[in-house]
Amino acid sequence: MNNAQKIQAGFDIGNINAVAAPVTFDVPVIFDADGEAVAGLTIVGKNSEQYRVANNAVRAEGYKKSARRKTAIDASTDEGAELLVQAIDGNQKRLALAVVTGWYGFTSNGAPVPLDAALLEAAFEKYPTWQEKVTTALENEANFLKL
Repeated sequence: MNNAQKIQAGFDIGNINAVAAPVTFDVPVIFDADGEAVAGLTIVGKNSEQYRVANNAVRAEGYKKSARRKTAIDASTDEGAELLVQAIDGNQKRLALAVVTGWYGFTSNGAPVPLDAALLEAAFEKYPTWQEKVTTALENEANFLKL
């Protein structure tokens, strides 16, 4: 029975109280000439502690900024629209960075390189599509269902 069949068969309510092992998903970002993934990022989903902590921090900071500003950002102006875009993009980046727990296929002089937060952030700056791939994978809950 595959995962789709298991889902259609129902959800075992015993899973609610079971200790959950972290569920990860590999997001390929570099491919060889045959289209096979050669490097990628390993992420955890929205039910993970990493996501929950980062999401809470992002939301709390947003509320603090809003309270200090005492008004909503006026997105009808060029300045306001730019501020809003920067805030949304920054929050998405923080969440994407928070859920990456590992990577594979990244080397230096032929030796594997351990995950480095600064290098990952630099990679997201240089290759924004990598961050988009992480965000897209994060939104697909099926990537993190472990039945």
